[in-house]
Amino acid sequence: MNFVHLHNHTLFSVLDGIASPENYFQACADRKWPAFAVTEHGILNSIPDCYFASKETGVKFIPGCEFYYCDLEPFRRRIIEEGGKVSDLKIKVPGIYDRIRKNRHLTILCKNQEGYQNVLKMNMIAWEQGFYYRPRIWMDLLEQHSKGLIILSGCLNGPVSRELLAGNLKSKGIITGARDYVKKFKKIFKDDFYVELQMPNINIGTDETPIHDSIIFEGLTKLADEFKIKTIITADCHYLNRDDYEIQKVMMAIDQNLAIDDPSLFHSNSNEQYLKSREQLRQTFDNELYHNVFDSNSFEKSCDNTLEVADKCESFKPDLGPKLPVIKNEDFANKELIRLTLKGLQEKGLDKDDKKYLTMDGLKVTYKEQMMIELERFITKGFASYFLIMRDLVLHSTKTLNWPIGPGRGSAGGSLVCYLLGIHYLDPIKIGLSFDRMLSASRGGWMLDVAMPKE
Repeated sequence: MNFVHLHNHTLFSVLDGIASPENYFQACADRKWPAFAVTEHGILNSIPDCYFASKETGVKFIPGCEFYYCDLEPFRRRIIEEGGKVSDLKIKVPGIYDRIRKNRHLTILCKNQEGYQNVLKMNMIAWEQGFYYRPRIWMDLLEQHSKGLIILSGCLNGPVSRELLAGNLKSKGIITGARDYVKKFKKIFKDDFYVELQMPNINIGTDETPIHDSIIFEGLTKLADEFKIKTIITADCHYLNRDDYEIQKVMMAIDQNLAIDDPSLFHSNSNEQYLKSREQLRQTFDNELYHNVFDSNSFEKSCDNTLEVADKCESFKPDLGPKLPVIKNEDFANKELIRLTLKGLQEKGLDKDDKKYLTMDGLKVTYKEQMMIELERFITKGFASYFLIMRDLVLHSTKTLNWPIGPGRGSAGGSLVCYLLGIHYLDPIKIGLSFDRMLSASRGGWMLDVAMPKE
């Protein structure tokens, strides 16, 4: 029977997920599932691989992200902007320091191209402005970039589930915080907000007060009924098969620098987070702990709702071309490239060398003539910004950070301009390297030494 997994991690969730995008999409194709969503932890770098795996298998790719979420992130940023220290809150405001450090998880899917652009924007802001232990988003940011998104309430570490857990630990049932989150998400996203039922069948809570996750499951279903919100089943897949659980546990131990049997190792302690079929999911819920709150009809509806979500998501082609910064004043960039290259020629004493050298490209040229040939070609093809920025990166790495770099790589070693700018340390005239191999006059395209996958 059809089913769509909407919360999944590939090996791009480093030392957490272990299956490749290609393996996931092929497994979905073998089972004739129509779509598959990928939601890495706070990153989007698996999108190119997933896109090409989708094209290869015919399984629709739904881009998404499991964002780190914290309501108090704007408060933390304001403290820093005012010159304060977040750690001071340990003394000044008891309890708030721990709340600021807490990162909840929120599952976000791209419904269309606009949603994809909004996820890209939020991810950039999360890393640039919201980074505190993790790249984080917050409610106001989410509301500002809400168009084109489908929101799931998240895993057991989601904001709604954690409020439910806190309420049960305090014996208060469904507390106000969980309702407030659901009401807010429902108001912003309307029918594109779903309650995520993700039950790996484990005990949570504290050592003193262990709580089976079915208690949170019950709270989530009650909230869904109260606010008339549809539920969906997710498996939070981190691996393909149940037997892969031990591999994932080893990887998480490596990530945390702990022994695999260390009691402090953070792990779900469940081997249920694999790519289950609908029947295998049904068996997971064939448990007396769930029977009172989730009957067979509810289970089937929650599975069918994953197909509804997949149908809402449009197939589209993400822009996978390399993104390079550009100096907007092209005339300035061209003149600056010429100035710095000529300066490099003079500093190396090569501007006085009038000897003609035979290059591998079959030309007899002086250093200055070869420099002008390369500059003319780079400027004509619009590469001035590229080389100026590359020079900045290399000089910052070597001069400021004292990072060692190699003498040069690939066909770029054939460029005299790169040598004069300090991008590499190889004199191509003396060694006899070919500049045309790097960038011939007839070469189309705009990237130099970067190979992109073919569609």
